[in-house]
Amino acid sequence: MALPRRGLVSVGAAVACCALAAACTPQPAPTSTTSPMPTATTPTESQIERQMRLDYEAAEKAYRDNMAEQDRQSQLGIAVKTAELTSTATGNYLRFVLEVLGDIHDSGWRAKGATNIRGVVSSGWRKDEIQLTACEDNTSVKFLDGNGRDVTPNNVRRYVQDLTVNRVNGHWKVSEVVSRPVKSYEGVSCSA
Repeated sequence: MALPRRGLVSVGAAVACCALAAACTPQPAPTSTTSPMPTATTPTESQIERQMRLDYEAAEKAYRDNMAEQDRQSQLGIAVKTAELTSTATGNYLRFVLEVLGDIHDSGWRAKGATNIRGVVSSGWRKDEIQLTACEDNTSVKFLDGNGRDVTPNNVRRYVQDLTVNRVNGHWKVSEVVSRPVKSYEGVSCSA
């Protein structure tokens, strides 16, 4: 009779030892997976930042579209208040553009080449008004008279333009300009 009890104790002791051994066995260290590049989180654009970005883009597009129309008209030797000009310019800037184009027309000149816009940067934002600074390089533009002779002026032909662009009836239009002739764009924030 003592034997069955001893067997029971022995089986119980063996089960307890196995359970204890399993509990004391060190677990394998967790394997870490290394990612090839740490992930950087980019802050999301706020609603106002998004609006500012979209406004700047629209204001710059209005300026560039206006310059393209100015180049087209100067190459034809005309000065016409086209839909392309009036949809992208207003006020003093539109008057200035028409005056410059009028001077080219009245001289009987035509331009060969186009203005190189070296860069445009934003320099101020309000809800319906954007400030832009643009670098315009006209050194590759030549003016020809009615006989095809080069009559290009020998003055400075690089400019830094401080522009005001306003939202007018939902459309961005260049409205003011302060033009500074420069010999180089060194130190100017809009240069490429």
